[in-house]
Amino acid sequence: MNVFYSAKRLAYLLITTLTLTILSACSTGPSSPDDIPPELFSELNNNSAFYLNKDKQEGDQGNSTWQLLSAQALIEEQQYTLADSVINHLLIKILSTQQKASLQVLIAQNQFGQMNIKKSKATLLAIDASQLSELATIAYLKLKSEIYSKQNNHLVSSDTLLILTPLLKVDAEKQQYNDMLLTQLALLPVETLNQYMKVEQVETIDLGNQQIEGGDTAVKETETKTSEQIAIEPITPPAEILSAEQQFKQSWYALASLYQRYQLRPNNLKRAVAQWQELYPTHSVLAFMPTQLVNLPDYSPYQPENIAVVIPLSGRFSQQGKAIKYGLLNAFYLQQQEQKLLIDDEIVEISPKLFFYDSNTQTIEEIVTTIQQQKIDFVIGPLLKNNVEAFLPLVEDMPVLALNQFAIAELSSTDNNAQLTASDNGVGINEDTANQQVIENKHNMTTPIHYAFFLSPEDEAKQAALLIAQDKYTNPLVIAPNSAYGKRVSNAFNDQWQELSTDVDAQVEQHFFTNKAQLAKFIDQVLHTNKSKTRINQMTKMMDLPLKTEVRSRRDIDAIYLVSKRDELILLKPFLDVSISPFAPKIPLYGSSRTHDFDRTGKQNNELANLTFSDMPFMLNEENIIRQQVQQVWPKQTFNTQRLFALGFDSYQLVEHLVKLQIEDAYVYQGLVGELSLDMSNTIQPKLNWAKYYQGKLIEVATPITAE
Repeated sequence: MNVFYSAKRLAYLLITTLTLTILSACSTGPSSPDDIPPELFSELNNNSAFYLNKDKQEGDQGNSTWQLLSAQALIEEQQYTLADSVINHLLIKILSTQQKASLQVLIAQNQFGQMNIKKSKATLLAIDASQLSELATIAYLKLKSEIYSKQNNHLVSSDTLLILTPLLKVDAEKQQYNDMLLTQLALLPVETLNQYMKVEQVETIDLGNQQIEGGDTAVKETETKTSEQIAIEPITPPAEILSAEQQFKQSWYALASLYQRYQLRPNNLKRAVAQWQELYPTHSVLAFMPTQLVNLPDYSPYQPENIAVVIPLSGRFSQQGKAIKYGLLNAFYLQQQEQKLLIDDEIVEISPKLFFYDSNTQTIEEIVTTIQQQKIDFVIGPLLKNNVEAFLPLVEDMPVLALNQFAIAELSSTDNNAQLTASDNGVGINEDTANQQVIENKHNMTTPIHYAFFLSPEDEAKQAALLIAQDKYTNPLVIAPNSAYGKRVSNAFNDQWQELSTDVDAQVEQHFFTNKAQLAKFIDQVLHTNKSKTRINQMTKMMDLPLKTEVRSRRDIDAIYLVSKRDELILLKPFLDVSISPFAPKIPLYGSSRTHDFDRTGKQNNELANLTFSDMPFMLNEENIIRQQVQQVWPKQTFNTQRLFALGFDSYQLVEHLVKLQIEDAYVYQGLVGELSLDMSNTIQPKLNWAKYYQGKLIEVATPITAE
């Protein structure tokens, strides 16, 4: 009977298949393109709902292709949680070898989208790339380059992009990844980029007003190498025996070397790129030249020969001044090593000279007289607020990078000691003693060669408002100390929130604490748990019976921004944790860099789990080489001091970038302090990074997109 049934079933299937084939051949209209699944990792024409619906229509037997497409669409739409659900279902299904490899790429993409870089990298490295289709290989290489770029491993990222770019089919992607490749290559050490450089290559280099050309007195770059570096450096074969892959790499390295060397000298860069095009007239990149090398503006960056640094090196603010000085010197010597030239067997250093002036022992007038006599052509500083106000009008024809804000306020306090910027990044001193009154901007930006660069807690608060809004919270609350500083920062958050809100009457609720001993009572009032306790007491008295009760907190707020120092937060957070009703959703906490400090007890970071806070990348990246060196040679320094070191480091590095920042609206400089841009008032705006503690470790979180 079973045999007869199977034979009958087989005959039915054959007849059905034959009938469908004949009908398909005779049909006058083509089948719908939407019935044919597109290739995985291709550009999708429909949204995730469409592919999920197709998956449902197919049933659970032959729908793996639609499910993989659903996962791709969900990831592209940043619906990572839903993508996880589809992926988990696919993991228990029987898939082909290629589908399994493709699924791992999707898993890595989803992990990367959720900012879990380490997991994404581990997943990606476990994939057998030989099992991937061409489109899956492209997706694999794109993600790999982004991961290594995120981890500042520019060598692996650029090597990956060198493999990826020839595979791309879409013109927009060719342009995008050529731009990315040049950026990554330009971040490599000069000796890496120059490993294919011909010995006989001659170039023209400007040394101030003196130009030394090629020939017998050619100028060549030299690098200081240890014996270990020389031993492990590969020997480059002659150009004529390079493989096609090596020649492709050589040409890109040569282009990136030119860009790295002349990116701040556009006139020289134009000539260098033209010469490169003559050497490589058939190169594929010529069709999609990196944007950085197209339509180069005609401008000249600052190339000072004598830089004055005006900071306090003694007295009340000497610690802050010295931290900035050490950062400046570190950047100075790093750049000096990169710019050493060999002329007639003699090393010539083309870095400018630095002159430090102690603003605590000399008046501003005395300093100005001295720098004019010494032919100073660029100034970094002053640091103190009143010194900036006094200094700038005396040097209107000299470029200045002030380390404080332009004069927009004056102190009405009887204390004539000038304040630094009221910032907890180590620059805020006596932040609560001054009564500030806003007055007309005395600087008025009449001098476009004056710039300001400082660490602003108000700007941190504005960036916090951006992140909270990006995280889809709608009713935040601010808790801050009851001081001029706390109110100023809290108001900055409120101002930014009002700009982001569609409600013209939007106001952020603000609460200010004073006495640390009364924090429990303060939090009770903020979260309205005091009212809940009062109601419970009333009911207990009325009923005259023991009641099972639970204190409830308010539910009309969905995020809290804490303007507090680390020691204040350690006291605040436990009260917040226990005061929030177990029936209510957990309220996310956000803080500024004030909350990020050295864990003296070894337990504080664990206690601050899930607090999201802002800080400069230098302080969040524990693998940063410069920071590791600073901690090694300058141990036991506070986080505030290290932040000022970064401010000094970036101040020196910024000198050559200021004009480009001023001319190109989209240009940013990636510094230790953050991603630096220049606003319309000639003030450097750092875009900070965000992180949270998880099991005592720092975990980076998504940085908000700046609102335009």
